[in-house]
Amino acid sequence: MAKNKNEKPLSLKEQYIESQKNAFFREVQEDVQAEQLSKIWQKYKNYIIAIIVIVLAITIAKNWFIAYKKDVSIKNAKQFEQIMSKKGSSIDSRIDELKEFAKSAKFGYRDIAYFNAYSMQIENKKYSDAIDTLDEIIKNSSDDVFKDLAIIKLGTLLSSLSGKDLTAVKKSLTNIRSSKPLSATSKFVLGSIYVKENNFASAQKIFEELSDDINLPISLKSQSLTLLNYIKSAKIK
Repeated sequence: MAKNKNEKPLSLKEQYIESQKNAFFREVQEDVQAEQLSKIWQKYKNYIIAIIVIVLAITIAKNWFIAYKKDVSIKNAKQFEQIMSKKGSSIDSRIDELKEFAKSAKFGYRDIAYFNAYSMQIENKKYSDAIDTLDEIIKNSSDDVFKDLAIIKLGTLLSSLSGKDLTAVKKSLTNIRSSKPLSATSKFVLGSIYVKENNFASAQKIFEELSDDINLPISLKSQSLTLLNYIKSAKIK
């Protein structure tokens, strides 16, 4: 507030008294606030202590887990490297080692070990074993991306073999949601299965969706267009 021009300036004594009054009021206010805080502390101290303990415990556990994950990942990486770089061992021996390693491996290395075992089984045309390996990943993987990748590989493998029931794998491919990273690939594999089954109506619907997807990688879009043109020409014939 602006001072009145006619208002007399305070004397030194008056200024001192005014400052003491202000200091007194501040002291009273601080005492009131301190008393309020004291009452709050007495009433809620058990809850406050519990919250502090929980926050500290979470922080300690989080830091411990980060360090533990790092140590285990380094250990798993070394074990995996030793198996894959071993010379003189047979394919069957390495597959067995990978499966044994997978039993105790953590943080993705379990699934990576199984995928490498699967690749070796395919290379040696052990298709039944390869199917079992993919089933193991699908049933027990804790990572949705690895699980979806195994479903896609299983669909591709089963559709290339004669006499295989594709009902279950088609359902699994359909259930890979559009929000997931491998959704487009799963649709492509499903569409390819429909083409092999001569179910052109279902296949055409899928490949039209893929062809219209502006976010689809060029290679997948190109293959989708190729199969779409094949379906249209097959219908004409």
